[in-house]
Amino acid sequence: MLNDGLSSPLILAASPLLEWLYNGWLFLKVLVGFSAVIFVHELGHFLAAKWMGIRVDRFAIGFFQRVVGYRPGEGLTFGTRPEYTAEELAARGYGETDYCLNILPFGGYVRMLGQDDIIINEETGEIKTSDDPRSFTNKPVHRRMVVVSAGVIFNVIFAILAYALIFAGPGKAMVAPVVTVEAGGPAAEAGLLTGDRIVSINDGAVRSFVDVVKGVLLSSGPVTLRVQRDGQEIKGPIVVHPRPNDMIGRSIGVGYMYDTSLSVERGSVLDGPPLVPGDRLVGINDQPVESLFDAMRAVRECGGQELELQVARGDPDTPEETEIVTYRHRPLLAILPADPRADQEGAILDSEHLLGFVRRLQVRAVLPDTPAEKAGFQAGDVIAEWGNVPNPRHSDIKDSIEANEGRVVPVVVDRGGTLERLEVVPRREFTLFSKQGPRVGIEFIADQNAAVVADIARETPAVGVGLPRGARIVAIDDTPITTWIDVFEQFKRSVGSTVSVRYETAGDTAEGSLTVPPSVTSVLDLPPMARIDLIAGERDVRMDTGRTVPLPDPRAVRLLLEKHVGETITVSYVRDETDAERVTATFAVTADNLDPWQLRCSYALDVLALSPRTENVSAGGNPFLALWMGTKESGSVLRDVYLVVKGMFTPRSAVSPKNVSGPVGIFKHAIQEADTSYTDLLYFLAYISVNLAVINFLPLPVVDGGLMVFLLLEKIRGKPLSIKVQVTTTLIGLALIVGVFLLVTFQDITQLWQG
Repeated sequence: MLNDGLSSPLILAASPLLEWLYNGWLFLKVLVGFSAVIFVHELGHFLAAKWMGIRVDRFAIGFFQRVVGYRPGEGLTFGTRPEYTAEELAARGYGETDYCLNILPFGGYVRMLGQDDIIINEETGEIKTSDDPRSFTNKPVHRRMVVVSAGVIFNVIFAILAYALIFAGPGKAMVAPVVTVEAGGPAAEAGLLTGDRIVSINDGAVRSFVDVVKGVLLSSGPVTLRVQRDGQEIKGPIVVHPRPNDMIGRSIGVGYMYDTSLSVERGSVLDGPPLVPGDRLVGINDQPVESLFDAMRAVRECGGQELELQVARGDPDTPEETEIVTYRHRPLLAILPADPRADQEGAILDSEHLLGFVRRLQVRAVLPDTPAEKAGFQAGDVIAEWGNVPNPRHSDIKDSIEANEGRVVPVVVDRGGTLERLEVVPRREFTLFSKQGPRVGIEFIADQNAAVVADIARETPAVGVGLPRGARIVAIDDTPITTWIDVFEQFKRSVGSTVSVRYETAGDTAEGSLTVPPSVTSVLDLPPMARIDLIAGERDVRMDTGRTVPLPDPRAVRLLLEKHVGETITVSYVRDETDAERVTATFAVTADNLDPWQLRCSYALDVLALSPRTENVSAGGNPFLALWMGTKESGSVLRDVYLVVKGMFTPRSAVSPKNVSGPVGIFKHAIQEADTSYTDLLYFLAYISVNLAVINFLPLPVVDGGLMVFLLLEKIRGKPLSIKVQVTTTLIGLALIVGVFLLVTFQDITQLWQG
């Protein structure tokens, strides 16, 4: 009993400690990785200097105060050390180079004799450098060029070897360049279909979807694609004209394909044994499922009926050991907001109604180590009462949480037909870089089961029913109603007619009537997978917030129809994403058919993990192929970084300085990669190494590229630039680099602060 009494507090106390230790371990891995990249760069300078006969006084990783170091003959020492002259070193029997680690381990340098040894004649004011024959400045220009360029060369070599090591070993999982195509987008207009594989863009090889995005973003005009369809390459290239995009600059209107892996966390909603990691959906109702699109088609065409899911369990590399497990599952009814201008979370969920009927809220997930978990909330709980508000809307709960930080809020949940009373205390979680209000730690979705009405939206058909909050719909036109799917299916069958709605409240039964309005779906008889791409010649609409919303988003449909009330317009659509044929029909817009409510309502599978389809890229154990792949990958990154830098200084370029990360952003990204795997961290470090090579060789004073410019001018002029000119330009370059450093760091911190 004593052990039982102590175990829980100890575990609770140990949990934050373990989290801190784990985060510290991630930080250490990233720190070692960055230090390795810097070490390789400086090692290039060091070895080249030794090769060229230049004396190296210090080889340092980091800046500012010396922490620890080693000098041959002197041994391991801590703290600062004297600056020995050549005579003192010889007299003591010490080596010439101090190998040291400084207090700030970001960056590093190799200090060679003559680089900063400026001698000023106090009588004449003459400025000159060391006259030692082993001084950097006393070596021929071509030797100094070798030393200056060695750092970036070593960074590229490091990247090649790192990529080669990855491809020779486990390989790298990359998002497959198999695309989904937006209706009405540039890719769709050019003839691409969902399921097509892009194999090259502007003659550059494509191995992942990231290559597609980069190829579009870094191009300055139309992009030329080579595409495979059903395993065969389409004859001739496809030319696509990108369009401006609010999020990434420019886009051709494609997304990546999702795979059909299942979410273990949500496996409890299935009727069958628990899901296990690696489970994949391979069939629905005995129809094969190879992609998310196949699953969507089967679900949207199911009419709300229960589905039979075939799930593959086992190693995909050993098909003979794969087991097929069957589950029964009824799809979820997803409803998008009716108000196209709703942009806040509470307003969005409150606007997710069916002809005005707002569903109650259900707990989708309870986040760990939160007030909700401590209060005893469970996934599947339906919120019957929050505080003093029965059947609350999302905005009611949000307001209650914000107003009751640190105070007990009583909650009643419907758990499988039984009412449970809970108490939760909203808390404000401390975060260093973002502002957050109090929270309880619950993810909500609309209730999928009992047709209990939480509220009636204003100016909707449901207003005339007279149904109060908390009432349960039991029948529509004498058809019994159990769930919200029953309500939706009955409304679909009753478009254009008036139906009676019978409901129960407080033990009493009452009845009202509702006229089910037509919509663009019912008037044009659109199939379940249809995607509207043009309304009256327009393909998108600009919101009051400045954001552009494209078709087939129901918000864009509603706003575009509102512009043509009383007119007959043309509506163009494709039957589904794999059909290139566009259908054009006429549609008479009235005040009654503005709400595309049938487009807003669709069926979905909540058990899908919704992760992008990935493919493992490797050399299959061939070291020579791996080295070649590493060289190509490094060359591709070099080209991309160059184009990014060029684009930042090119008018009307899609590349914006806002897309550039500074040290904070880079370190944050590296932490995420370290949290994934050593392979992902090494891949990112190789990418950073190539970036460092390009940035270091820009023609800016202070960095290697600026010094190379000085050497080229010295070669052309036959003599170096004056010390005053070199010092002045170096100070200007330093000011520029410090300014850019502060700007991108401020930008990184601002983005973290804003979440």
